[in-house]
Amino acid sequence: MIVTFGSINVDFVFSVAAMPQPAQTLLATSFRTEAGGKGANQVLAAARDGSEVVMVGAVGDDPLAEVAMKNLAGIVDIRRVERAPVPTGCASILIDGEGRNMIAVAAGANLAASSDALNDDLLGRADIVLMQMENDREETAKLMRRARNAGKMSIVNLAPAVRLEPSLLSLCDLLVVNEDEAAALADWLDCGPSASEIARRLNTGVLRTLGGDGAEACFKGEEIRVSAMPIDVVDTTAAGDCFVGVLASALDRGLPLEAAMQRAAVAAGIACSRAGSQASIPVGEETDRMMILQSTDRHADGRARLIRPL
Repeated sequence: MIVTFGSINVDFVFSVAAMPQPAQTLLATSFRTEAGGKGANQVLAAARDGSEVVMVGAVGDDPLAEVAMKNLAGIVDIRRVERAPVPTGCASILIDGEGRNMIAVAAGANLAASSDALNDDLLGRADIVLMQMENDREETAKLMRRARNAGKMSIVNLAPAVRLEPSLLSLCDLLVVNEDEAAALADWLDCGPSASEIARRLNTGVLRTLGGDGAEACFKGEEIRVSAMPIDVVDTTAAGDCFVGVLASALDRGLPLEAAMQRAAVAAGIACSRAGSQASIPVGEETDRMMILQSTDRHADGRARLIRPL
């Protein structure tokens, strides 16, 4: 079982031809409202991939709360999501014509979420504790310590990049960062931005996602590299969260890290081929089929063909 202490948001998504410059106003080509938040996205990805998951967090006592929670109901245990007397967390997302995104987040109720809602009984039953950095950092830090003391595997997605003490980061079993987050972390640690250099500095497992170049990891002394799935990119908004959630799901089912990374990369590729945040996250059967296609549909020289999911 995976327990996630994380954020739950509503995403306001604007499609634009190009990203605006400072002081520039652009007309969006389309607009939509979706459920989002790193915690909710990742727990939904894990649940759709087939894992039992519990969400711990908070939403506001407002109409947006129902929008934020609608995709989790029925597939995720949401009994430990609290209602706070503040607005539900929100994010404004701009997506340009190349599928790239810019995001601004207002944390709202996420900063009111208490990690104590993940009580000792639930922590005892968990196999993996998954965290991000869109909640109060002290609550997240407290849970990192509790997970270590309880002997539970903890995965911390340092997103957004928040400066934490190296001794605290060393408590997690696997630290997941993208290239920008790795660069910020490396600057704080005074080391190189590769997974292996950060792992040596912190003496813990580190996984760095590399966008179209796949992902790399250094875990228990082993260095791992997996490729991204060649694909026509539509929207990268949920790709990172999809990767982390499916990674946790695969590890929860006992897959070794390299196999879990390969599965997560395929799922994230599928997410990139679709518009939307949670709407783009695949179910496990889709990922299974795509992994089979990817392993068999190759050029004679061994390079993967461009795959276009249905």
